[in-house]
Amino acid sequence: MADYGSRFSGLQARMEARGLDLVVLGASPDFQYLTGTQVEWRRGRDLMNPCDSVFVPRVGEPVILCGAGSAGKAKEGWIKDVRGLEMFEDPTPVVKQIVEGLVGERASVGIGEYMWGKLMLSLASAYKGAKFRSAEGILDDIRAIKEQEEIDKLRKAAKLTENVMGRIIDQVVEGDTMRGLGLKIETMGRMIGASDVSFPSTAGFCRSGGEPTDAVFNYGHEEPLDPGSSIAFDVGFVLDGYCSDWGRSFYFGESREHITKAYAALQAAVVETLDSIGEEVHRVNEVFPSIERVLDREGYGDYLRARLPSGMVGHQIGVEVHED
Repeated sequence: MADYGSRFSGLQARMEARGLDLVVLGASPDFQYLTGTQVEWRRGRDLMNPCDSVFVPRVGEPVILCGAGSAGKAKEGWIKDVRGLEMFEDPTPVVKQIVEGLVGERASVGIGEYMWGKLMLSLASAYKGAKFRSAEGILDDIRAIKEQEEIDKLRKAAKLTENVMGRIIDQVVEGDTMRGLGLKIETMGRMIGASDVSFPSTAGFCRSGGEPTDAVFNYGHEEPLDPGSSIAFDVGFVLDGYCSDWGRSFYFGESREHITKAYAALQAAVVETLDSIGEEVHRVNEVFPSIERVLDREGYGDYLRARLPSGMVGHQIGVEVHED
């Protein structure tokens, strides 16, 4: 089971360090991470209740405030004090009651990400003596180090994605379109258990032989696929609240020798870089230079689409597909 106690105490320790008496998080990645509930925050913003939030005091226990449609999910978490609002109920009196029970008359209040204006105005009205400060990113360093249960969930999300793409690749045929293939990927993922996509699925077609342009793909969204084209997939799904992000390129039709060799060189660069982590590669910003060195050795470095001046490649992943 996730260690919500450590997450909570870790947040309170950071509040102490920043001089915050209270932190209010709207329905968000931090809300999910801290409460363990599946209160919606990913999509359908117009259908969500702007008051879905958690109030965390520097000393004491947290309180969840939620709209009528979220109360059931909120009560599934570990936080016992859940205050529900009726539809169209003014949240200000309830917010005032919560705040008065958690902190004194004058306090420093941290406002987290995904906070709706309506809730912010209710909070300001109910707590006129407060000094408001940003608390965005306050959980980032805690979330960066994954618990074993989180690692297991990430692996399951990745496995589901591999399963989907293994089926999709075998079904690609001449005449497919980028739009149609993207929709097929998303549909299949949901059919085998994903609750959402991490981001809109990409199946990008690029016809061989054309001059390089700023556009990555040279097919229209509804243009049928022809042999002699590469397909770049960028796909991710959400499973049990955690994201995957899967990127691969494939060639449709018989490839020319230089394309086959280029693909082999890129694959070798990635594999050799992975093997060198912990020995030659010690930092995140050393990963891409390692890939470049192998491709330069193989004669394909100048064909990289972008030699990244930052030297960075990749990103963190977890509750969000791109974590800070």
